[in-house]
Amino acid sequence: MNLSGLVAALLPVFFVLALGYAAGKRNAFDPDQAAGLSKLAVSFALPASLFVGMTDIPRNLLLEQGGLVLALILAHVGLFFVTWLALGLIQSVRGTPAILYALMLSTSATPVFGLAVLEPILGPTAAGAVGLVALSINLVVPATVVLLEVDAAKHGSTAKGASASSPVLTGLSSGLKSPLMWAPIVGIGIVIAKIPLPRVIAACLELIGSTTSGVAVFAVGLVLAAHAFQFSRVVFLGTLGRLVVQNVVLLALLRLLHVNSPFAREALICCSFPLATVVVLFAARYRSSESETASMLLLSTLSLAVTVPIILWLTHHWPV
Repeated sequence: MNLSGLVAALLPVFFVLALGYAAGKRNAFDPDQAAGLSKLAVSFALPASLFVGMTDIPRNLLLEQGGLVLALILAHVGLFFVTWLALGLIQSVRGTPAILYALMLSTSATPVFGLAVLEPILGPTAAGAVGLVALSINLVVPATVVLLEVDAAKHGSTAKGASASSPVLTGLSSGLKSPLMWAPIVGIGIVIAKIPLPRVIAACLELIGSTTSGVAVFAVGLVLAAHAFQFSRVVFLGTLGRLVVQNVVLLALLRLLHVNSPFAREALICCSFPLATVVVLFAARYRSSESETASMLLLSTLSLAVTVPIILWLTHHWPV
Protein backbone atom coordinates (compact mmCIF):
# COMPACT_ATOMS: atom_id res chain seq x y z
CA MET A 1 0.00 0.00 0.00
CA ASN A 2 1.62 3.22 -1.17
CA LEU A 3 1.09 6.59 0.47
CA SER A 4 -1.36 7.84 -2.14
CA GLY A 5 -3.50 4.73 -1.76
CA LEU A 6 -3.52 5.11 2.02
CA VAL A 7 -4.50 8.77 1.79
CA ALA A 8 -7.23 7.87 -0.71
CA ALA A 9 -8.62 5.33 1.80
CA LEU A 10 -8.49 7.54 4.90
CA LEU A 11 -9.41 10.92 3.41
CA PRO A 12 -13.11 10.03 2.80
CA VAL A 13 -13.37 8.77 6.40
CA PHE A 14 -12.07 12.03 7.84
CA PHE A 15 -14.17 14.08 5.41
CA VAL A 16 -17.42 12.38 6.51
CA LEU A 17 -16.30 12.57 10.14
CA ALA A 18 -15.70 16.32 9.79
CA LEU A 19 -19.04 16.70 8.03
CA GLY A 20 -20.80 15.03 10.94
CA TYR A 21 -18.86 17.13 13.43
CA ALA A 22 -19.80 20.35 11.60
CA ALA A 23 -23.44 19.27 11.45
CA GLY A 24 -23.37 18.59 15.18
CA LYS A 25 -21.86 21.98 15.97
CA ARG A 26 -24.52 23.68 13.85
CA ASN A 27 -27.23 21.71 15.70
CA ALA A 28 -28.46 20.32 12.40
CA PHE A 29 -29.44 17.13 14.25
CA ASP A 30 -30.99 16.91 17.69
CA PRO A 31 -29.86 14.13 20.09
CA ASP A 32 -32.74 11.82 19.09
CA GLN A 33 -31.92 12.18 15.40
CA ALA A 34 -28.23 11.52 16.07
CA ALA A 35 -29.15 8.40 18.06
CA GLY A 36 -31.39 7.31 15.19
CA LEU A 37 -28.56 7.58 12.66
CA SER A 38 -26.28 5.56 14.91
CA LYS A 39 -28.96 2.90 15.37
CA LEU A 40 -29.54 2.73 11.61
CA ALA A 41 -25.84 2.08 11.02
CA VAL A 42 -25.15 -0.35 13.87
CA SER A 43 -28.47 -2.22 14.13
CA PHE A 44 -29.49 -2.46 10.47
CA ALA A 45 -26.88 -1.52 7.86
CA LEU A 46 -23.77 -3.08 9.44
CA PRO A 47 -25.38 -6.46 10.33
CA ALA A 48 -26.63 -6.75 6.74
CA SER A 49 -23.18 -5.94 5.38
CA LEU A 50 -21.43 -8.37 7.75
CA PHE A 51 -23.91 -11.15 6.94
CA VAL A 52 -23.29 -10.87 3.21
CA GLY A 53 -19.56 -10.51 3.80
CA MET A 54 -19.41 -13.72 5.82
CA THR A 55 -21.37 -15.68 3.21
CA ASP A 56 -18.82 -14.63 0.57
CA ILE A 57 -15.99 -16.39 2.44
CA PRO A 58 -15.12 -19.83 1.02
CA ARG A 59 -16.23 -22.66 3.34
CA ASN A 60 -12.81 -24.30 3.68
CA LEU A 61 -11.22 -20.94 4.55
CA LEU A 62 -13.87 -20.20 7.17
CA LEU A 63 -13.43 -23.61 8.82
CA GLU A 64 -9.73 -22.83 9.27
CA GLN A 65 -10.38 -19.76 11.45
CA GLY A 66 -10.83 -21.56 14.80
CA GLY A 67 -7.48 -20.37 16.13
CA LEU A 68 -8.13 -16.76 15.11
CA VAL A 69 -11.61 -16.79 16.67
CA LEU A 70 -10.16 -18.10 19.95
CA ALA A 71 -7.43 -15.44 19.90
CA LEU A 72 -9.99 -12.70 19.23
CA ILE A 73 -12.28 -13.83 22.05
CA LEU A 74 -9.37 -13.91 24.49
CA ALA A 75 -8.16 -10.50 23.26
CA HIS A 76 -11.62 -9.04 23.85
CA VAL A 77 -13.45 -10.90 26.62
CA GLY A 78 -10.29 -11.99 28.44
CA LEU A 79 -8.71 -8.55 28.27
CA PHE A 80 -11.93 -6.95 29.52
CA PHE A 81 -12.11 -9.05 32.70
CA VAL A 82 -8.38 -8.88 33.43
CA THR A 83 -8.40 -5.08 33.04
CA TRP A 84 -11.56 -4.70 35.14
CA LEU A 85 -10.09 -6.77 37.97
CA ALA A 86 -6.77 -4.91 37.83
CA LEU A 87 -8.38 -1.45 37.82
CA GLY A 88 -10.66 -2.54 40.64
CA LEU A 89 -7.59 -2.58 42.88
CA ILE A 90 -7.11 1.17 42.34
CA GLN A 91 -9.29 3.17 44.69
CA SER A 92 -9.65 6.23 42.43
CA VAL A 93 -11.18 4.28 39.52
CA ARG A 94 -12.92 1.45 41.35
CA GLY A 95 -16.51 0.73 40.32
CA THR A 96 -18.10 2.25 37.22
CA PRO A 97 -14.93 4.01 35.92
CA ALA A 98 -13.02 0.70 36.08
CA ILE A 99 -15.74 -1.03 34.04
CA LEU A 100 -15.80 1.75 31.45
CA TYR A 101 -12.01 1.85 31.09
CA ALA A 102 -11.90 -1.94 30.77
CA LEU A 103 -14.50 -1.72 28.00
CA MET A 104 -12.46 1.04 26.38
CA LEU A 105 -9.30 -1.10 26.28
CA SER A 106 -11.01 -4.30 25.14
CA THR A 107 -13.32 -3.03 22.38
CA SER A 108 -12.83 -0.81 19.36
CA ALA A 109 -14.82 1.15 16.81
CA THR A 110 -14.36 -1.64 14.27
CA PRO A 111 -18.11 -1.75 13.50
CA VAL A 112 -17.89 1.96 12.60
CA PHE A 113 -14.54 2.30 10.85
CA GLY A 114 -13.74 -1.28 9.84
CA LEU A 115 -15.27 -1.50 6.39
CA ALA A 116 -14.68 2.17 5.58
CA VAL A 117 -10.93 1.92 6.27
CA LEU A 118 -10.06 -1.67 5.42
CA GLU A 119 -11.98 -2.41 2.21
CA PRO A 120 -10.22 0.28 0.12
CA ILE A 121 -6.84 -0.83 1.48
CA LEU A 122 -7.04 -4.63 1.79
CA GLY A 123 -9.98 -5.62 -0.39
CA PRO A 124 -12.65 -8.29 0.06
CA THR A 125 -11.08 -10.08 3.06
CA ALA A 126 -11.89 -7.01 5.17
CA ALA A 127 -15.54 -8.02 5.62
CA GLY A 128 -14.62 -11.39 7.12
CA ALA A 129 -12.18 -9.87 9.59
CA VAL A 130 -14.60 -7.12 10.59
CA GLY A 131 -17.34 -9.71 11.11
CA LEU A 132 -15.19 -11.84 13.43
CA VAL A 133 -14.00 -8.83 15.42
CA ALA A 134 -17.54 -7.45 15.68
CA LEU A 135 -18.69 -10.82 17.00
CA SER A 136 -15.99 -10.74 19.69
CA ILE A 137 -16.88 -7.17 20.66
CA ASN A 138 -20.50 -8.17 21.12
CA LEU A 139 -19.49 -10.83 23.61
CA VAL A 140 -18.00 -8.09 25.79
CA VAL A 141 -20.92 -5.65 25.76
CA PRO A 142 -23.45 -7.87 27.63
CA ALA A 143 -20.91 -8.52 30.39
CA THR A 144 -20.32 -4.78 30.63
CA VAL A 145 -24.03 -4.07 30.98
CA VAL A 146 -24.32 -6.66 33.76
CA LEU A 147 -21.41 -5.17 35.72
CA LEU A 148 -22.62 -1.59 35.23
CA GLU A 149 -26.14 -2.45 36.36
CA VAL A 150 -24.86 -4.36 39.39
CA ASP A 151 -22.54 -1.50 40.35
CA ALA A 152 -25.36 1.04 39.95
CA ALA A 153 -27.65 -1.07 42.14
CA LYS A 154 -24.91 -1.54 44.73
CA HIS A 155 -24.47 2.21 45.12
CA GLY A 156 -28.20 2.91 45.09
CA SER A 157 -27.95 4.95 41.88
CA THR A 158 -30.05 4.51 38.77
CA ALA A 159 -28.65 4.92 35.30
CA LYS A 160 -30.56 7.14 32.90
CA GLY A 161 -32.96 4.82 31.10
CA ALA A 162 -31.79 1.79 33.07
CA SER A 163 -34.08 -1.20 33.33
CA ALA A 164 -35.75 -2.15 36.59
CA SER A 165 -35.31 -5.85 35.84
CA SER A 166 -32.44 -8.09 36.92
CA PRO A 167 -29.07 -6.62 35.82
CA VAL A 168 -27.90 -10.06 34.72
CA LEU A 169 -30.99 -10.53 32.55
CA THR A 170 -30.60 -6.99 31.21
CA GLY A 171 -27.03 -7.69 30.09
CA LEU A 172 -27.81 -11.08 28.57
CA SER A 173 -30.86 -9.71 26.78
CA SER A 174 -28.78 -6.87 25.35
CA GLY A 175 -26.27 -9.32 23.90
CA LEU A 176 -28.73 -11.89 22.60
CA LYS A 177 -30.85 -9.26 20.85
CA SER A 178 -27.90 -7.61 19.12
CA PRO A 179 -27.98 -8.03 15.32
CA LEU A 180 -24.22 -7.47 15.37
CA MET A 181 -23.86 -10.76 17.23
CA TRP A 182 -26.29 -12.80 15.16
CA ALA A 183 -25.48 -11.55 11.66
CA PRO A 184 -21.93 -13.03 11.52
CA ILE A 185 -23.07 -16.22 13.29
CA VAL A 186 -25.93 -16.83 10.83
CA GLY A 187 -23.62 -16.02 7.92
CA ILE A 188 -21.05 -18.52 9.21
CA GLY A 189 -23.79 -21.14 9.67
CA ILE A 190 -25.00 -20.73 6.09
CA VAL A 191 -21.48 -21.17 4.72
CA ILE A 192 -20.74 -24.23 6.86
CA ALA A 193 -24.12 -25.80 5.97
CA LYS A 194 -23.41 -25.18 2.27
CA ILE A 195 -26.67 -23.27 1.82
CA PRO A 196 -26.42 -21.00 -1.23
CA LEU A 197 -27.59 -17.45 -0.63
CA PRO A 198 -29.98 -16.38 -3.42
CA ARG A 199 -28.57 -13.48 -5.39
CA VAL A 200 -31.74 -11.42 -4.96
CA ILE A 201 -31.50 -11.69 -1.14
CA ALA A 202 -27.82 -10.75 -1.22
CA ALA A 203 -28.66 -7.73 -3.39
CA CYS A 204 -31.35 -6.59 -0.94
CA LEU A 205 -28.95 -6.81 2.00
CA GLU A 206 -26.12 -5.19 0.08
CA LEU A 207 -28.31 -2.16 -0.66
CA ILE A 208 -28.88 -1.35 3.02
CA GLY A 209 -25.38 -2.54 3.91
CA SER A 210 -23.80 -0.07 1.50
CA THR A 211 -24.89 2.78 3.79
CA THR A 212 -22.89 1.42 6.73
CA SER A 213 -19.63 3.31 6.49
CA GLY A 214 -20.96 6.76 5.63
CA VAL A 215 -23.80 6.81 8.17
CA ALA A 216 -21.72 5.29 10.98
CA VAL A 217 -18.78 7.68 10.57
CA PHE A 218 -21.14 10.66 10.24
CA ALA A 219 -22.87 9.60 13.49
CA VAL A 220 -19.50 9.50 15.28
CA GLY A 221 -18.90 13.08 14.13
CA LEU A 222 -22.21 14.06 15.76
CA VAL A 223 -21.15 12.36 19.01
CA LEU A 224 -17.81 14.18 19.01
CA ALA A 225 -19.52 17.53 18.43
CA ALA A 226 -21.71 17.00 21.50
CA HIS A 227 -18.75 16.93 23.91
CA ALA A 228 -16.01 19.45 24.65
CA PHE A 229 -12.46 18.12 24.31
CA GLN A 230 -10.35 18.16 27.47
CA PHE A 231 -6.76 16.96 27.39
CA SER A 232 -5.38 15.36 30.54
CA ARG A 233 -3.01 12.61 31.61
CA VAL A 234 -5.94 10.20 31.91
CA VAL A 235 -7.08 11.03 28.37
CA PHE A 236 -3.58 10.60 26.95
CA LEU A 237 -2.87 7.32 28.75
CA GLY A 238 -6.33 5.97 27.98
CA THR A 239 -5.97 6.79 24.29
CA LEU A 240 -2.49 5.27 24.15
CA GLY A 241 -3.77 2.15 25.89
CA ARG A 242 -6.68 1.82 23.46
CA LEU A 243 -4.37 2.05 20.45
CA VAL A 244 -1.65 -0.27 21.75
CA VAL A 245 -2.66 -2.72 24.51
CA GLN A 246 -5.21 -4.88 22.70
CA ASN A 247 -3.03 -4.97 19.61
CA VAL A 248 -0.08 -6.28 21.61
CA VAL A 249 -2.29 -8.83 23.38
CA LEU A 250 -3.73 -10.12 20.10
CA LEU A 251 -0.30 -10.31 18.46
CA ALA A 252 1.02 -12.33 21.43
CA LEU A 253 -1.99 -14.67 21.22
CA LEU A 254 -1.54 -15.16 17.48
CA ARG A 255 2.07 -16.19 18.10
CA LEU A 256 1.23 -18.32 21.13
CA LEU A 257 -1.59 -20.18 19.38
CA HIS A 258 0.39 -20.43 16.11
CA VAL A 259 -2.44 -18.82 14.17
CA ASN A 260 -1.87 -18.54 10.44
CA SER A 261 -4.85 -16.73 8.95
CA PRO A 262 -5.37 -14.37 6.00
CA PHE A 263 -7.59 -12.34 8.36
CA ALA A 264 -4.93 -11.87 11.05
CA ARG A 265 -3.50 -8.68 9.56
CA GLU A 266 -6.93 -7.07 9.31
CA ALA A 267 -7.77 -8.16 12.86
CA LEU A 268 -4.65 -6.45 14.18
CA ILE A 269 -5.56 -3.22 12.41
CA CYS A 270 -9.08 -3.46 13.88
CA CYS A 271 -7.65 -3.76 17.39
CA SER A 272 -5.80 -0.47 16.93
CA PHE A 273 -8.96 1.42 15.97
CA PRO A 274 -10.46 4.18 18.19
CA LEU A 275 -12.51 3.30 21.24
CA ALA A 276 -16.06 2.15 20.63
CA THR A 277 -18.72 4.86 20.73
CA VAL A 278 -20.70 2.63 23.11
CA VAL A 279 -18.13 3.57 25.80
CA VAL A 280 -19.15 7.23 25.51
CA LEU A 281 -22.83 6.28 25.50
CA PHE A 282 -22.45 4.15 28.65
CA ALA A 283 -20.44 6.91 30.33
CA ALA A 284 -23.33 9.33 29.74
CA ARG A 285 -25.94 6.79 30.81
CA TYR A 286 -24.19 5.88 34.07
CA ARG A 287 -22.96 9.43 34.75
CA SER A 288 -19.26 8.57 34.99
CA SER A 289 -16.12 9.68 33.10
CA GLU A 290 -18.18 11.41 30.40
CA SER A 291 -15.63 14.10 29.51
CA GLU A 292 -12.68 11.67 29.62
CA THR A 293 -14.23 9.02 27.36
CA ALA A 294 -15.50 11.60 24.84
CA SER A 295 -12.03 13.20 24.69
CA MET A 296 -10.44 9.77 24.21
CA LEU A 297 -12.85 9.10 21.36
CA LEU A 298 -11.77 12.27 19.56
CA LEU A 299 -8.04 11.79 20.16
CA SER A 300 -8.07 8.11 19.19
CA THR A 301 -10.15 8.85 16.07
CA LEU A 302 -7.66 11.48 14.90
CA SER A 303 -4.91 8.92 15.56
CA LEU A 304 -6.27 6.74 12.74
CA ALA A 305 -4.00 8.70 10.40
CA VAL A 306 -1.00 7.34 12.34
CA THR A 307 -2.01 3.92 13.66
CA VAL A 308 -3.25 2.41 10.38
CA PRO A 309 -0.03 3.18 8.43
CA ILE A 310 2.10 1.89 11.32
CA ILE A 311 0.24 -1.44 11.59
CA LEU A 312 0.26 -1.86 7.81
CA TRP A 313 4.02 -1.24 7.72
CA LEU A 314 4.73 -3.56 10.64
CA THR A 315 2.60 -6.42 9.31
CA HIS A 316 4.15 -6.00 5.86
CA HIS A 317 7.70 -6.34 7.18
CA TRP A 318 6.85 -8.91 9.87
CA PRO A 319 3.89 -10.88 8.53
CA VAL A 320 1.50 -12.52 11.03
